[in-house]
Formats: sequence, structure tokens, C-alpha cells
Amino acid sequence: MIKRVVLFLMILLLSLPTPVLAAEAGNGVIDGKLVNGTAGGSSVADQTVTLTTYLNDTESGTQTAKSRADGQFVFNGLSTASGYAYELKVTYQEADYTSERVSFTASETTRAMTLTVYDATDSDAVVKVSAAHTIAYLGDGELEVVEYLVFTNNSDRAYIGTGEITTTGTRRTLKLPLPAKTTELQYGGDLMSCCVLQDPNGLFDTMAVLPGEKLIAYSYKVPYKAGAYEFSRKFDYPVATYNFLVQGATTQATSARLAAAGQMDIEGATFNGLAGDNLAPGETVAIQIAGLPKSSSSQTVIWVVLTLIALGAAGGFMYLMKRRSLQTVSVESQPPDELRQQLLLEMARLDDDFESGKIEKEAYTRQRAEKKSQLLRLVAGSE
Repeated sequence: MIKRVVLFLMILLLSLPTPVLAAEAGNGVIDGKLVNGTAGGSSVADQTVTLTTYLNDTESGTQTAKSRADGQFVFNGLSTASGYAYELKVTYQEADYTSERVSFTASETTRAMTLTVYDATDSDAVVKVSAAHTIAYLGDGELEVVEYLVFTNNSDRAYIGTGEITTTGTRRTLKLPLPAKTTELQYGGDLMSCCVLQDPNGLFDTMAVLPGEKLIAYSYKVPYKAGAYEFSRKFDYPVATYNFLVQGATTQATSARLAAAGQMDIEGATFNGLAGDNLAPGETVAIQIAGLPKSSSSQTVIWVVLTLIALGAAGGFMYLMKRRSLQTVSVESQPPDELRQQLLLEMARLDDDFESGKIEKEAYTRQRAEKKSQLLRLVAGSE
């Protein structure tokens, strides 16, 4: 089962807590600019921009500056020494924006940084799902289900949700389907523990959906009886392609809406698949699963690390799935695959620390973003 982990592009090593160090003064200058990426967008004047300083990946201080009418702002007196890095953040029309982390090279004293923001919208018409995948594993009288969705916002506005401000200080944005009687809900991808809500109507993200892609992953368990289960899924957004996989060589899956995609072997396990295209908002798809075993020897505490790659115009897909029990391993001299596993484990522990109150929201969101950034570099380096 996913343990707040998953997929594509995530994470950076989480080190033990260390004292916050004072930032070293220097002659470095960040010459920054806010740019509104919305056509005919609002002014970006008088916005509070926060600069966070890191020393050897540990936060060592913050400072703020106001943007001028042209969006320009400046931070002076920054250290250009090795090990120092800087990151910009601004909240614009209820959406948060964070820059890439940058450092000065040996010959630099000035760095230009541009941070693009967008006008906000409360209309979810800008949100679509380019690909949705459901993978059902066999448990002991239950299905262990992993959901993976690629949300896209092809507009030039940030979707900030509707309704009242939530306990997270934001509004509900993405609604994510959950069957009845789900247990052991966990999430990963771009879902963050600080910003997810659950109520009788389902699971909700509260982070703004910025132009581009947003990768969502979550998992849960549902019980079944008499070797059968009807999986019902309502789609709240238009979905370009949907794939459903259920484990088991003798397990059958049928649906009036989806076409049979045949059997496939993945990492030594057999899955039966269904596929469909162009699902409309509000449409509900029913999938009848039969031939489920009365019991299974599958581990009840497992890690599913799933990387999904969309393939070609045929709309096919490939899954790389691995299950690993929780363990602590050294990261020294690790092969890239093992290092990715360790980084995901560290992220899961960070999520657990946040949920148990061991770490504040600001530190949690920052460290999680660091993890995601490093895994991005790790994944890019292995391609």
C-alpha cells in the first residue's frame, strides 16, 4: 500500500533536526521581478515577497521585500559563499508560488530571478484530468487500491477553489473520489498532509491548481465478500483516458463503459485491465470484479512505489511497481533505484511527523518541497 509516497518526480533527503544558523552577510544581490502570466492580468505591485536563505540545505533565515509597480524587488547583502542557496515565495490572490532554489557561482555577485504568478479563478472549468489510473491489489478479504490522476490546468489562471476558508487557511479545490467503507487512507504525489481534508462527501485538496500539471496519488482499502466487489467511480472532471487494473490471474473485471484491455504481467504479478476514453464530468463508471480469493497471503503492511509513464498516441501505459517493507537503509554508495526508495521512505516519515504534531506546517511544507526537488534531479539524472 502506498505510504504517502509515490510516483514520478518526488523528494529530497530528510536530515535530523539541526539548529537554525544565522545567515552570513555578503555582497550578493538578488534582482527579482514578479510577472503576471495572465493575459491582461492584475497589478503585481506592493506584493510581499519572502526570501528564504539555506546553508547546506538547512534554513538559516528569511527576509521580505515589497514589489514595485513594475514588479521589481531587490534583496541585498547576501552571502555568495559555497553552500548558500536562496528561494523566493509569494502568496498572490490566495495562491502560493515558490521559485526554484538558486546559488551564486564563484564569479557572481548578482542573480536575476523572475517569479510568475497568475490571476485567480474560482471556476473549476479550467481543471481537467489528462489521465486517471486505478490499480487494485489483492489483500486478505479486501482490495488495496492505488489511485493516480494527472490533473491539468491549461488556462492562464490559478484555480483557488470555492466556498469558505478551511482550517488550512485556503479553500477546497480538487475533489477526489472515495468508495464507501474505505480504510487506511494515505496519499502522495502533490497531495500534502497539511492541505488535505476528508469528510462524508470524499477527499479534498486545498492547494491552488496552478497552470500546468498536478500529480495526485492516494491509496485505501475496501472490503469485499463472496469473492466479488462492485467498484463504482464518479468522475467530477472531464477525463481524457482512464485505466483500471486488478491483480489476479483468475480475477475478472467487466464494465459496460470500459473496454477490456487484456492481461499483463508486471514485476511478476498478473493484472487484468479495462480502459476508456473521454469520460464526462458527473459520469459514474461501475466495474464488476469477480473471482476474488477468499483470502490472500499478501503483506498487509507494504510499500507501493509506482511510476507511471504515458505511452504514445495509442493511449497505452506502463507501470513500474515495487513493494518493499519499511526498513532503514544507509544512503551512502546506494544505487539510484535504492536511493529513490530511501527518499520516499523519508518523505513518509516526514508526513507522519506532521500528522503527529512533531513538526510545524511551515517546516513540513518546506522540507517536503526540498525532497521533491532532489528526487526530480535524481530521476532526471537517470533518464
